[in-house]
Amino acid sequence: MINPLTTQVESKLGAVYILLLTMFFVGLIFIALQNFNSDSIILDSQSAQVKTISNTERYLIDGWLKDNQIEIPEGKGYRYVIQEYPSKPWFR
Repeated sequence: MINPLTTQVESKLGAVYILLLTMFFVGLIFIALQNFNSDSIILDSQSAQVKTISNTERYLIDGWLKDNQIEIPEGKGYRYVIQEYPSKPWFR
């Protein structure tokens, strides 16, 4: 035998439970998206930083330029060499 009073209470509690569970998962997705956005902002800012050239790397570049008789254009420096030779052959 079914009691009509408990049927209504159980269905309302079930609806509330499903609503709370849905809100929980939507909240998790929202938090994950916010973390992804902040992580991508951090990665973008790190890639935009200026790379400094160490003294050791300058020494290696100078030696490699002399050995291979490569001329640097007027007004250009080490950054020009790094842009022209991205494989960094002076480390070999």
